[in-house]
Amino acid sequence: MKRSFHFVFSIVIACAFAVSSMNAASSRENKRLQEGKITKIEAQHLVLTKFPGATIKKCELTRGKDHSVWILDVVKAGAHDATKVQVEGRSGAITP
Repeated sequence: MKRSFHFVFSIVIACAFAVSSMNAASSRENKRLQEGKITKIEAQHLVLTKFPGATIKKCELTRGKDHSVWILDVVKAGAHDATKVQVEGRSGAITP
């Protein structure tokens, strides 16, 4: 009887933690969308759309005082050397 109580209690606690972490993740995602922040995958997609056939070697997020910028090392189609491309973290504007 005591074991089953502890088992059920453990399951209830685990479910409570799972629900609270899902709520926290969704609130972070909503905040990100309201601020208009570009994710890593979105930044990569924007660059590959602008430079078809390119390969992304590196992608890093750099934070400034008031905004963030994704810096990508991109090897364009037919080239051997990587070039740095910046994607503005709020608008998604690309600057080579």
